[in-house]
Amino acid sequence: MKKTAVSKTLALFLSAALLFAGCGKTGGEQESVGDMAGGGDKTMGRYVEEEIGRPEEMERNGGIVRLADGTLQIFDFNQGPFVSQDEGKTWTKKYDDWSGMVGEGYFMNAAAAKDGSLFLVYSTYDAVSSEEGEEASQEEVSDAERSEQPDTEPAETEDTEVQVEESDMFTIDCHYMFVSPEGETREIMLPFDMDNYELITNCWYTPDGRLLASQGGAIYEINQEDGSPTVLFETDGDADTACFSDTQMVAFTNTKAYRFDLVKGELLEQDEELDKFISGLTNNGEKGVYWTSGNYSFLVAMDKDNTLYLACQDGLYQCMAGESPKQLLQGTLCSMGDPSNGKYGMLVEDGPVFLVLFSSGLSRFTYDETMPATPDKELKVYSLKKDQTLQQAVSAYQKAHQDVFVKYEVGMSGENGLTAEDAIKALNTEIMAGNGPDVIMLDGLPIESYLAKGMLADLSENLKAAEEKEEFFDNITRVYEEDGKIYAIPTRFRIPLLMGNEEFVSNIQDLSSLSAVMEEMREKNPEGSILSAYTPEILLKMLAIASEPTWSKEDGNLQEETVKEFLTQAKKIYDNEISGISDSEKEEFLNSVRGSDDSSGTAEETALDISWSILNFLTKSQAQLAIGASQQVSLDFTNVISVPRVKPEVVYKPLSLQAENVFQAESIVGVSAKAAEPEMAREFVEMLLSYNVMSMQQEPYPVNAASFDSLFDTDMEGDGAFGSMGISKDDGSVATLDLYWPNEEEQKGLEQMVRSLKTPYLPGSPIEQAVLEAGVSVLEGNMSVDEGVAQIKQKIQLYLSE
Repeated sequence: MKKTAVSKTLALFLSAALLFAGCGKTGGEQESVGDMAGGGDKTMGRYVEEEIGRPEEMERNGGIVRLADGTLQIFDFNQGPFVSQDEGKTWTKKYDDWSGMVGEGYFMNAAAAKDGSLFLVYSTYDAVSSEEGEEASQEEVSDAERSEQPDTEPAETEDTEVQVEESDMFTIDCHYMFVSPEGETREIMLPFDMDNYELITNCWYTPDGRLLASQGGAIYEINQEDGSPTVLFETDGDADTACFSDTQMVAFTNTKAYRFDLVKGELLEQDEELDKFISGLTNNGEKGVYWTSGNYSFLVAMDKDNTLYLACQDGLYQCMAGESPKQLLQGTLCSMGDPSNGKYGMLVEDGPVFLVLFSSGLSRFTYDETMPATPDKELKVYSLKKDQTLQQAVSAYQKAHQDVFVKYEVGMSGENGLTAEDAIKALNTEIMAGNGPDVIMLDGLPIESYLAKGMLADLSENLKAAEEKEEFFDNITRVYEEDGKIYAIPTRFRIPLLMGNEEFVSNIQDLSSLSAVMEEMREKNPEGSILSAYTPEILLKMLAIASEPTWSKEDGNLQEETVKEFLTQAKKIYDNEISGISDSEKEEFLNSVRGSDDSSGTAEETALDISWSILNFLTKSQAQLAIGASQQVSLDFTNVISVPRVKPEVVYKPLSLQAENVFQAESIVGVSAKAAEPEMAREFVEMLLSYNVMSMQQEPYPVNAASFDSLFDTDMEGDGAFGSMGISKDDGSVATLDLYWPNEEEQKGLEQMVRSLKTPYLPGSPIEQAVLEAGVSVLEGNMSVDEGVAQIKQKIQLYLSE
């Protein structure tokens, strides 16, 4: 099953604009984002950020260039170039009527020359459907929505259940245009074949005005008179970004860097250290470098001496040939460390001084010899895995406290080889020795054990202080409150949902009734999946999200009878599910997961994504159930509410199995009872809960009420469809789902649902891991239920003894 989306403005080439990759590290220890910090280091001198600003009217950031006359220019895909003659303090539009000058279209790439010339790549996205006008009105998607629709395919939008061949939908055209410094436009033809997906992935002007482009694993020089391309060199994959000096170019794919001599016209020796670094920050090529929104996961620039500099989430680096990149500035000390702050362009000038264009605006980085290399004060924060909410809070706190170094440590970086068990043992050893973190994200950690042993500080006064300023969903923030004390605060959450035909959903109140309904549905439909639970792991995870909270006693020991009932019912449900699934159907699903560009998309995660699982209502002929978690409004809850609008028999409600009123607690913050800096840690928690931090990301749902409300903000008018989603059906045709923005009633319904939640589910908890491990053997028939319970009990007792 493949999810697709259509938009009038070329959604085919759009990817998520706010997914930013941090720079890679290697080693066998817990990753510390801030290894140069504190510890009495009195070395003086470091780069300091000065935030300059940005054009107020900017919509789609397209990069920065220093023109030959010294003017700074920022290109906006929608507004055209903005120029500044006072080093970025004020900006003016270069052309008053940009759209009138270049015409309508979706501009995907742009190259800016030092003389003010522009080269543009765009599409007019010609629809060929006979109902073109109607579809256009239904398919318009806001910029925010388009940025979140990767890997889209064409699909017809006439009716949800209409089957049509994809080739009947629309054609994608690609056009190329020059804009002179005086604003004169000229179209040019390039011999790239869109039918064979020969699309320019990026383009650049050299300092002396040559036009280069990346396409199909090669770098071309484009003849600016007739459009003929000449291959300069080949790359292993498309080059997504590049930088230039007067004599050299360095082009970057998502695994390698290619240094090219522009004068001699030859590739220089490959730099293995740099290639290793690039592969590290893209997770060996699994993460992208550039999106058509103009945002990069890392930025590069070269000075006049051909020294390369790279900026990413971890900071600013100098890259000398044959050497490991040298860090010049920690990302946590500046805007680079903020994962919500997009990176669009970088210039390096004499000094060196760096100008970096973020989504928040232009910043200048200069070296200040009077500043300590690292602040004297240090605040340690920790999470088992990288946590975006924590990263944003680190960046915000660091900006507000220049005299404090925030050292962010990640237990399992994905590159240090540590298991969760190893990382937790190492953390506990540090805490007991008095060397542990001040602030701890408790996701994946033994919260109940920490609470029982008094390892966490009371945060009730800090939450009260935050509540005096802003409103929160206190049913979630205070879920760990006991006797007026609060030792852990969930800051984000997901909502487990159940969807399906009302005749079935209305009869499901708990785990045993789900088992009975599954048996009834299988009798009526002997073939095909019902739950999209293609593996034991998927089924167990589905059921655990509304069952795990009941599996342990207050002292952490196992509720044996509850777990026995879970495994018994899970076995029945799985047997009914798997009996109708063919090997080919299972393999098709697993292949669709393996082929996904989402590097985090495991089979379990895909199946538990409610926006995916509900698509079976469109592609399967037999009745379906969907179990999964909703985590945001856009292209998630919008999908949930859109299905019942075209299939009124389908309903949704909160999932209740062995537990009820469940929410998936995430980014759960606590402060160590042995914190070295308890006051700073408490202040950090209050900042983390603030609207300014909570509103930086759309998912998962925030506990800050104003941030939650902002998720519904939209420029869309009326109650019509804002877009559509196409899904490939088994027979090769395409079914489509018109997508609707939540109306006032649906918004209030979701908020009421949120306020009813009271039971936290902790994914990845030690008891869940033990149950899932034994559960796979039980479901596959390799172990009895009683044997499974015994194994789980033994593991939990061993865990508690340690």
